[in-house]
Amino acid sequence: MQMRFGCPKGFTLVEMIVTLIIVALIAAVSGPRFFNLSAFQESGFFDETVSAVRYAQKYAVATGCPVRVQITATGFTLYRPGNVGACQTGPYNIPIADPSGNATTFIRTAPSGVTFNPTADFIFTASGTAILLTDPLTINIVGSSHLFRVFGETGFVQRQ
Repeated sequence: MQMRFGCPKGFTLVEMIVTLIIVALIAAVSGPRFFNLSAFQESGFFDETVSAVRYAQKYAVATGCPVRVQITATGFTLYRPGNVGACQTGPYNIPIADPSGNATTFIRTAPSGVTFNPTADFIFTASGTAILLTDPLTINIVGSSHLFRVFGETGFVQRQ
């Protein structure tokens, strides 16, 4: 059988070996990044925490009652007043219902190896502002570049 264009079909042995070496190098460099589960858990928990803090502000504005946000080293909880009829006076000790429906209360615990620094306990008012000890309040995940800020005057929650 005669070839039409003068080139054989398939690859030479040298081309196959070079291709396999390149694929192996790419897998060795990028593989650990894809299989590092703790980085994905850390990022996911950070995103969930920022969303929860934003939700607390919206909940306070929507209900007209202040919402307390408590961030510990290993998680967070959102609280509403015990007496809804006199919600401006507190105490803020009843966990808010989880809007996702996956749990009865809006309490989350960080995955293993994830901790927040510093811990914080602050209140969003019915107007959406935040009562903070330090303004702005900066919270980050220890050992990572994930951090967010809460600004007291506006209640704005900024991801960094």
